[in-house]
Amino acid sequence: MELIYFLHNILHYATLPGAAGLLCVICFMLGSRKRGRLLFLSLSFSVSVCLLLKEFFKVPRPWWPDVTTAPYLAEGGYALPCLHTMLAAALLSTLALISVHKALRLLCAAGICIIAGWRVAAGLQSIQDVLNGAAAGLLISVLLWRSCTGHQESEDGNKRSAGRQDSCAILLIFAVISGLVSAILLGNGWGLGTAVTVWILTLLEKPFRRAEAGRTSFGRIYGTIFAAGIYVGLIILLPFLIEWLVTPLWPGQTLIALLITLIPCLLRLFPIF
Repeated sequence: MELIYFLHNILHYATLPGAAGLLCVICFMLGSRKRGRLLFLSLSFSVSVCLLLKEFFKVPRPWWPDVTTAPYLAEGGYALPCLHTMLAAALLSTLALISVHKALRLLCAAGICIIAGWRVAAGLQSIQDVLNGAAAGLLISVLLWRSCTGHQESEDGNKRSAGRQDSCAILLIFAVISGLVSAILLGNGWGLGTAVTVWILTLLEKPFRRAEAGRTSFGRIYGTIFAAGIYVGLIILLPFLIEWLVTPLWPGQTLIALLITLIPCLLRLFPIF
C-alpha cells in the first residue's frame, strides 16, 4: 500500500498545472520559442476550460464503496472532465504534434494512456470522465496546432503567415477571457496567469530574436537547467509572499502563475543563456 500511495502521489503532482508549467518553461528555453508559447497556451486553455466544464456538468466522483481500502483517495471537486487527463492530453498531444521524432510521439501517447488508466484504477474518475478529458485535451492541442503552426494549404505564403498570426491572436484573446472567467467564478487563476505569460512573451519576440544570435548549445542547456531551478524555487517560495501581500484569492494565484512561468523564460533574453 505504501508503494501504491507513493506512485499515486508522483502521478498526481506530475499532472497538475505546476508540473505542466515546468514542462512549458523547459520547452521554451530549450527549443523553439513559438512552440514553447504554444505549450503555455495549451496549459492555459486546458485548465480554464476544464474547470468551467466541471462546474457546468457537476458530475460527482465515483468513489469506491469502502474508502478505507484506498486511503490515498483524498481529492474533492467534480469529476467530469478529468483535469489530470485533460492536461496531459493537451500538453503531450501538442508536444507530439510539434515534434518530428516518432519515439517522442509514442511516449506522449503512452503517457496519456497511463494517466487515464491510473485515474480510473484509483477510483477517482470513471471511464467517461477520462475519455472526455482526453478528447477535450486533444481537441485543444489540434486547434492550437492547426491555427498557429500553419499547416493549412495556401498559395500565398504572406497571407498564410498573416492568417496564422491573426488566428493566434484570437486564440490568445479567448485564453485570457476564459482564464478571467475561470478566475472570477471559480477562484483559479492558473489559466489567466499563463495566458498573460504568453501575451508578454509574444510582445517580447523582437528582443528574444536579437538575443538568439549570441546563444550557444552549451548556454541553451545550462540556461534551461537554471530556468527550471528558478521555476521550482518560485513555485515553492512565491505563494507565501503573494498570498500574504495580496490575498489567497484568485488575484494572488493569477500573479503567482504569471510570475513563476514568466520570470524563468525571461532568461532567454540574455545571450549567455
